[in-house]
Amino acid sequence: MNLFKSVFISGFISWLTVLSFYAFSQLVKGAEPLLSWLGLALAAFSPLVFFIKAFTFKTARTARHPLEYSILSGLGVAVTMAMSYRYGEAAGIIHVWAGITLIAWGAYIRWYSVFRGRDAQALRVGSLLPPFQLESMDNDVVSSESFREKPHLLLFYRGNWCPFCTAQIEELAAAYQRLDKMGVNVVLISPQSIKKNQALAARFDVPMTFLRDPNNAAATQLGILQKWGTPMGMQMLGYGSDSVMPTVILSNAQGNIVYADQTDNYRVRPEPETFEALLREKILDN
Repeated sequence: MNLFKSVFISGFISWLTVLSFYAFSQLVKGAEPLLSWLGLALAAFSPLVFFIKAFTFKTARTARHPLEYSILSGLGVAVTMAMSYRYGEAAGIIHVWAGITLIAWGAYIRWYSVFRGRDAQALRVGSLLPPFQLESMDNDVVSSESFREKPHLLLFYRGNWCPFCTAQIEELAAAYQRLDKMGVNVVLISPQSIKKNQALAARFDVPMTFLRDPNNAAATQLGILQKWGTPMGMQMLGYGSDSVMPTVILSNAQGNIVYADQTDNYRVRPEPETFEALLREKILDN
């Protein structure tokens, strides 16, 4: 199923891009029926704007169902439907393309974005952070036992290719000084290469710790591995096919887990203020 998701997301974004370009080109040419092409442009370009905004404006979270994009895309489908009744077969295929687009957008919202049944027992609040090993950007082995020296905020993220992950890291970078004053060490963990970690770390001027999880060994041990979690085609850019479900862990100086966010939707993530409030409540006040 995850393999199908990997293919779906790459194909869906490609479909939106090609269809939007084609619809707009027909509008520019004045092709008939003009309203059908306008409806198709609206149906395809509205979801595409969602992805463009995600990559451009670096938001770490969205609504579970971004209704505005669904409404606009649905309106486009309605226009193509009306034109298909009027013009018949000439507009019918355009309506089919628009309908497929809206169905695929619904699949993205309701199916692709969602993680089913997340409840990693290794991350139960109160339990000791399990022993696992990671790799520093200097190729040194880093044991999770070293996280017991002080409170830690551990963010397992998917990689540089995920705009929601990089936006969440940017938020943590902005909150770093406040977290540091609380005595919290911020550790960012992904399965991507050290070179890609270095490229991401260079974007921030705060000393957050970037670590690599080779072969997703730690993610597997913690129960947060996502097989085929990387969009198909990203392998050509040096990313592995398997990824990790975005996860945030707060642990105290004894290594006990005091909070673990196992989001059931990769577009819905806690804000840094949530971490700060939990740190004050569960660590600093104790």
